[in-house]
Amino acid sequence: MTEPLFPPVPEITIETLRRSLGACLEEVRLSGQQRIVLRRGRPVAGLVTVTEARALWTLDHESAVYAEWRMRERLEDQARRRDAISRQAEAERRAAFERGVLGR
Repeated sequence: MTEPLFPPVPEITIETLRRSLGACLEEVRLSGQQRIVLRRGRPVAGLVTVTEARALWTLDHESAVYAEWRMRERLEDQARRRDAISRQAEAERRAAFERGVLGR
């Protein structure tokens, strides 16, 4: 038998959430338990504690910052390679020119 992909999280319909929003939010805050909000039987949102929401935001933000840093590193590395190729090509042109001028 296969294990479920995600641990079971209690679900709540939008209608129930509308009727008892305050109580539901207080339950999530006090118990720390997450809730999945369903619309027409399909998940549309999740309720988590403020601490968990901030942690998820921080993790996502750090991932985005790291991805941006990696992209900048790649771009700088490519620029350094292009500069090295240009310098090498220029050195070869100068050497060829000097051989031509001095070889006469």
